[in-house]
Amino acid sequence: MKSGGILHLSFSMTVVLCASQLGRAQPVETPLTTVLVASGLDQPLYVTHAPGDHARVFIVEQGGKIKILKGGDLLPTPFLNIASVVKNSGERGLLGLAFHPGYATNGEFYVNYSRGADGATMIARYTVSEDPDLANPTGEIILVIPQPYTNHNGGWMDFGPDGYLYISTGDGGDGEDPLQTGQNNVGDLLGNMLRIDVNGDDFPGNSLLNYAIPPSNPFVGIEGEDEIWSYGLRNAWRCAFDSELGDLYMGDVGQSAREEINFQPASSIGGENYGWRCLEGTICTTFGACQCEALDTVPPTYEYDQDPLTAACSVTGGEVYRGCAIPDLQGTYFFADFCSADIWSLRMVNGVATDFRNRTAELDPAGVSRIEWISSFGRDADGEIYICDLFGNNVFKIVPSAPLAVIETDPPDSAIDARRHVESDGLTPVGWSQITYAFGDPAQCASLGNFVALQTGGVLDPPTITEVDAKPNTATVALSRVIESRAWTIIYHGESQTTIRIAALPADINADGTSNAIDLATLVDALRGEIAMPPTWSTDIDRSGILTGCDLLTTIDLLTGAIGNEALLDASLP
Repeated sequence: MKSGGILHLSFSMTVVLCASQLGRAQPVETPLTTVLVASGLDQPLYVTHAPGDHARVFIVEQGGKIKILKGGDLLPTPFLNIASVVKNSGERGLLGLAFHPGYATNGEFYVNYSRGADGATMIARYTVSEDPDLANPTGEIILVIPQPYTNHNGGWMDFGPDGYLYISTGDGGDGEDPLQTGQNNVGDLLGNMLRIDVNGDDFPGNSLLNYAIPPSNPFVGIEGEDEIWSYGLRNAWRCAFDSELGDLYMGDVGQSAREEINFQPASSIGGENYGWRCLEGTICTTFGACQCEALDTVPPTYEYDQDPLTAACSVTGGEVYRGCAIPDLQGTYFFADFCSADIWSLRMVNGVATDFRNRTAELDPAGVSRIEWISSFGRDADGEIYICDLFGNNVFKIVPSAPLAVIETDPPDSAIDARRHVESDGLTPVGWSQITYAFGDPAQCASLGNFVALQTGGVLDPPTITEVDAKPNTATVALSRVIESRAWTIIYHGESQTTIRIAALPADINADGTSNAIDLATLVDALRGEIAMPPTWSTDIDRSGILTGCDLLTTIDLLTGAIGNEALLDASLP
């Protein structure tokens, strides 16, 4: 395609300017902090999200309510209120929430609560109403598990990558496992991690058992309850699947000596024995007739001592970071101690815990002495991590405290949704104050420090990046002001060490007398075949003072990917 040399030289100078200003920086670790996102709650125990729902998170309150945090606001009406059937006392209450993988179509979600009459663990199915922010008030019982004591109810549950529902039950309570449920997988479901199929029903004659047994469960056809996936757990209070790799992390609360994190790789076929009541972490207990050396157990991936000096006494299992705001945290597992309020992190590499860090001071929120009584971590649909403060009645979010460095420029390989660029606050003219990236790689992420705006024409200083709404596969960048219709560049650097660049020079393409985002939207629509090519063009893109077909044709080539920087840098092209 024929194009003019002047335009090539203009773009060439832009590219050189970007490269010389930015250079190549070394990877920088993101400093962290936390921000308060919800307050005035009533004993928050858990934060989670519905599959694919990037607009809301759901907060579980121990007393029996589920609240919605939407657009930064806590909705006044609970999503679900079952307080009338929940026993809320000590370690009992509404303890777990899991959304069906097919929630977007079937509207099903599951709760784990202590029955008001006797404290039995109840697993129940509920559905959303026609109002997406309100559930239907009546549910269906899926499973009932008697609880002999008031403590060690487990309470966590979630759907695994295999589509089955995993449920932590606890050993039934009291101390030293008096009923010996931890090492007994016959006759009860306590002290275990269960795995059931909520899409079937193997018990049609029993209204209190409404699930099927996955045929690959390890005790199907042999001694042991069919629902059991793994055993030897004292009270796996909070657990989490790695949303990318499928590995399962379990924070199992100790008796009086040792707290532990257990790790189960995604390749597991189940049947693991984590040792309780004969083992507390890697310590062999003296309870009963335990012979630790005779047991085939899986040791914890990380353990720590209960400590009267630091008050550490009860582990709170956490979440694996898979968000976009902090790319260098990918794969980092956060967890805490309920009593001491210490927050730690580690990474699993080839099945081994590495890079252990104490994050307590770093995650101390501004204006708050510290986050205390950490009952749970949680995760939103973007993979960002939240922290529940049970008695502080607050929920916090882990965020970067400073931007990352921007690195380099490469040929553009990003698509523009130009219609998202049009923005006006009533005080400034409609123009380029926002831009949305659509990444070709669904795993691509971005954060505030990954972008910079460089303006190579006009009289105003370059705008600054004020906010980045980063999600998997997309990122919306807000600018400090509407920029001039001159050459400018947004640069993104991702974890994959590649850079995506958009160099756009909008002009009065639709000939309405104003250069703004609508012009580029018109061009994009025309290129997509959604509208006819405009009959009139005002496209002196290179600001040469001469309108030629080269302005339009080269723009089209750039937007469609027909040419890249290598063509623009070659001033000898015809």
